[in-house]
Amino acid sequence: MPLASGGTEQRFDCPLWLTPDAFKADRPPAGWTAVMPQEWRLEGAGLLHGAPDESGYLKPYDAKISKNGDRETGVTRWKLDLPHPYETWLYCGYGPLQLFKRIPVDATECTATSKTERGAFVETVFVCK
Repeated sequence: MPLASGGTEQRFDCPLWLTPDAFKADRPPAGWTAVMPQEWRLEGAGLLHGAPDESGYLKPYDAKISKNGDRETGVTRWKLDLPHPYETWLYCGYGPLQLFKRIPVDATECTATSKTERGAFVETVFVCK
């Protein structure tokens, strides 16, 4: 969907599971071999201020949770000023591992909608526009 500013709305879905074949450790400590022996379920997500290797977590401007029995839906929003003085990335967390994706440089707002059932994530979707 085009935006008034000429940008587009983009959707990013965190994978529910990170499988062992998704992780390739090519630089373990000397004398060690790194392997991810099992799947990891999605445990969290958010936005980063800066690239993953030099970043900090961005505080959302709004966060709401609604409950329906064992199900919860969390909606978190971040406003991003233009021009960005830094790169903005989203992350999806799986235990000690994280996946990262750079969001569009013209994005002015990102919303993450996370659904959980009995405390376990079943979906997290980011929409940045």
